[in-house]
Amino acid sequence: MNKPAVDTLHPYLRQCPDLGTGPVPVAPVVSPEYFEREREAIFRKVWLNLGRVEDIPNPGDYVVKDIAVLKASIILVRGDDGQVRAFHNVCRHRGNQVVQGRGNAKGFACGFHGWTYDTAGQCVFVPDEEVFFDLDRAQLGLPPLRCETFAGFIFVTVNPAAAPLAEYLGGFGEQIKDFPFHTMQRMHTLRADVNCNWKVFVDAFQESYHGRFVHKLTATAAGCTQDDPYAHLTSVRLYGPHRSASVPFNPEYQPSPAEALSFKYAQSLWLHEGNAGAQRVPGTNPEGHPNWLFDINVCFPNFFVDVSSSWFFTYHFWPVAVDRTAWEYNFYMLPPANAGERISREFSKLYLRDLLREDLSTVETTQAGLNSGAIEHMILSDQEVAVRHQYKVVDDMVNGRWRG
Repeated sequence: MNKPAVDTLHPYLRQCPDLGTGPVPVAPVVSPEYFEREREAIFRKVWLNLGRVEDIPNPGDYVVKDIAVLKASIILVRGDDGQVRAFHNVCRHRGNQVVQGRGNAKGFACGFHGWTYDTAGQCVFVPDEEVFFDLDRAQLGLPPLRCETFAGFIFVTVNPAAAPLAEYLGGFGEQIKDFPFHTMQRMHTLRADVNCNWKVFVDAFQESYHGRFVHKLTATAAGCTQDDPYAHLTSVRLYGPHRSASVPFNPEYQPSPAEALSFKYAQSLWLHEGNAGAQRVPGTNPEGHPNWLFDINVCFPNFFVDVSSSWFFTYHFWPVAVDRTAWEYNFYMLPPANAGERISREFSKLYLRDLLREDLSTVETTQAGLNSGAIEHMILSDQEVAVRHQYKVVDDMVNGRWRG
């Protein structure tokens, strides 16, 4: 039998031949030494998302982010001039952390000896200043961090030599920049400390191969069809270290009675009425696929911003140890305009909560299996190209091969 001229079963091998087809080593998700190399070569080098500008909307608003992989506590604060800044949460006197939690303040006073800083990070008061030696408060502000915003997202890097944020995001930023993030409100937040490597956790959210099995009680019917039983991704796009993938929609999807009632007077979570792909919103569905559900957008190394026509959600996967990850999920929708839309929003929150519980059900058992040493490699299909890309980028950075 003649081989087909075009390999239709492996579209992403044709698109991304440099990623190869071989098995992926297990060692990078179980080795403490490799984890430490990731800390230095990745997390201390690149831009990291720490939230959105709406988290600190007013002058004096602040939030403290404790980032274990950086061994750092970071203050995000909006100054009196409206600018968002980031500082190490470290007093310049003897290193005590200055503030905890979140709130609104005119400034920050260290609880140890009262050294005080304004919202621009300047040291404005030192008790008993006269007894110090040649003290220059102008040189003793909170240690600053590079901080930039993009499409309302706040990014920070501890690397003073990092390229500008827009350059780091590259084509990925161009793809998502016009999505109407600013029009949506945060509806729901979930957090969990999970016993798995951060990459194992990321892997579970960047392919649709698992949907028929993991989500058989929730979302399988929204994406899987008789002709496409495994909900093959409609497209994958690689942007340097970042990536995006489009998830298909089942045009014959029939909602449950509870779902149909919840969305009777509001837009469906899955847009099952009419042609989903035609619901074009800037920053989504770049190929214009007629049966499109949502886009998975992965900002390397650990930040997802997934977008649909009526919502977006974010994931953060913060490494704590080689086999432990702090996870956070935030769900955003347009604010409800009436009671019907409020009901639909509540249904969406609960529906996605249950779906995410299904996703989280596999990552700890996967890590346990990998920790056993029973296998040395993972076997990936063409539909898991995003997983393969993640491991390649990580390993290239850890071993000094990454050139962007």
